[in-house]
Amino acid sequence: MNSHGENRHSRVIIDLEALRHNYRYLKEAAGGNRLIAVIKADAYGHGALEVAAALKDADAFAVAAVGEAVALRKAGISQKIIVMGGFVRAEELRACIDHALDPVLHHQFHLDCLRDVADLGDLEVWLKIDTGMGRLGFPQSRACEIVDYLTGLDTLGSLRFMTHLAYADAADNVFTEFQLDQVKSLGLDEYEWGIANSAGILGWPETHRIWARAGIALYGADPMSDRKQAQRELRPTMTMKSLVLAINPHHKGDLIGYGNTYTCPEDMMIAVVATGYADGYPRHKIDTAKVEIHGKPCDVVGRVSMDMITVDVSHLSDVNVDDEVTLFGAMPDVNDLADCSETIAYEILCNVGAHARREYIG
Repeated sequence: MNSHGENRHSRVIIDLEALRHNYRYLKEAAGGNRLIAVIKADAYGHGALEVAAALKDADAFAVAAVGEAVALRKAGISQKIIVMGGFVRAEELRACIDHALDPVLHHQFHLDCLRDVADLGDLEVWLKIDTGMGRLGFPQSRACEIVDYLTGLDTLGSLRFMTHLAYADAADNVFTEFQLDQVKSLGLDEYEWGIANSAGILGWPETHRIWARAGIALYGADPMSDRKQAQRELRPTMTMKSLVLAINPHHKGDLIGYGNTYTCPEDMMIAVVATGYADGYPRHKIDTAKVEIHGKPCDVVGRVSMDMITVDVSHLSDVNVDDEVTLFGAMPDVNDLADCSETIAYEILCNVGAHARREYIG
């Protein structure tokens, strides 16, 4: 029996109109350049097929692996799909050719595979240059050599370039300027580039080139470290909800939850809410987290369990079994939950979206 999704109380509501609003806003923020909607990891837990189908006007999509892209093609998604991780075996290169996918080239293995295919079918590729991320990408010293090699392949289609910003979430960090200088030093401005990620779109206009990639911001979470979302127009696309299982009176000095980590400082009413780390809700360092019941913020107290959290509802006059609880959404914000659990919104959205029942609106 599947212990997730339909068989549990926790659910997420995915607002597709908020998603479309965010795409339009980010495209405008990127100076009207072509905007790639990043839908890897099942669209950050929102459902890749549903998100792609909702973004009918998206200029392109991006995923991490060839399998993700092939599934989108088989579902009828016709826009350009970029495979950020490239292909990892020769059969995946064939899939890119057969399904008109754009692989990112970042390793000598990719160049060797291209050499061994007689007809590449006008395959369009992206050459990734490492300008400081230190993860995927060719060193800058090899850029011109590789360009000469790729342009010499008669059956290869368009060649584009990308790099990955390592520190764009900090608007005052000079490392992004360093990376931009590295791009400029290559002297490859005649090619189309994709440089800006979500943080680049919102915080670094200098990164706006022909293409930009919207990931976490597409789903309404502010990517900037200063968290000035109030100054932007992003709308959360995922709201996590559950319900009250029980309401219990406790006296001053009573202990709550595993490890006796919470002691009631006074007489309290504690609601037990049907969600936990089995639903993707973060367990780590959650003491300052809040949920919303009857439109009011309520503190999470004690440890998060597999299926339950305990919440202080002493300040509410009427709480009942089966009352709705909002874990995050418009309020509380997913970034706030991420901060108090010492993680990032990306992880929470991916985990919750993979475990909770999804409902789509808009």
